[in-house]
Amino acid sequence: MPALPWRCIDYLNFKGCEEEGLYRVPGSGKEIKHWQRRFDTELDINLFDEPDLYDVNTIGSMFKAWLRELPDEIFPKATQAMIAEKCAGATKAPQLLKDELSKLPPFNYYLLFAITCHLSLLHSYVDKNKMDYRNLCICFQPCMKIDGFCFQFLVCDWKNCWQGCWTEKEYLAKELEYERQLKEAALNKTIAPPAPATSEAVEERAISSSGSSQPIDGGSSGTATKASSRSGSLKKGRKTPPNIDNNNLKVASQLPELGPPLSPIQI
Repeated sequence: MPALPWRCIDYLNFKGCEEEGLYRVPGSGKEIKHWQRRFDTELDINLFDEPDLYDVNTIGSMFKAWLRELPDEIFPKATQAMIAEKCAGATKAPQLLKDELSKLPPFNYYLLFAITCHLSLLHSYVDKNKMDYRNLCICFQPCMKIDGFCFQFLVCDWKNCWQGCWTEKEYLAKELEYERQLKEAALNKTIAPPAPATSEAVEERAISSSGSSQPIDGGSSGTATKASSRSGSLKKGRKTPPNIDNNNLKVASQLPELGPPLSPIQI
């Protein structure tokens, strides 16, 4: 069951059964919104532990408002109409009503079970709270979307309406299967392998490490070849410079220290 109806019913069963006018006297609108917001944010609140809560009518009004906002009927109207048609004149809870209640989903079954148990309990204190069957019909038939034929048995003959939820095992099996699939998916989830290196990245790594992979003499031989090609391209007719003593010539190498300094160019 959702927390809000469960907490409201539990609180009102203990503190509201002898409250005259329960469900007929509205609670404070401001207080109702306050507790609704708290349930929305905190999800579950033990109302018995709240010292600021002193008006049972606030909880009663909040509970009725929650029922009115339900998107679907707890007990389908088509099923109610079929039971009323086939069991007209019944004075005790008909077997067809019991069977149709047992076919409800567990969520509907136990919610309707708890609500009608609460109303049946209130009806047993009618001398003190003045909530007779007619007043209960006025307060709850519209918000529960339930017709008078089924409602009278669910309130006045409550104990004989319930024979267990037949669909509970089916829904429980589906829930367990869903949990198993979630666990299996979590176990099979692995980290994706890194993407393979692209050809551009491979070339870049090769170039960056080429200095250590190439022969040491490669740089000097290439430079000497360029120098000799430049010397061979001198124009004819240019005045030959005087001979230079190569033994006393000092040339500072501008190349990285990958090999010995270049020898001077012979002219």
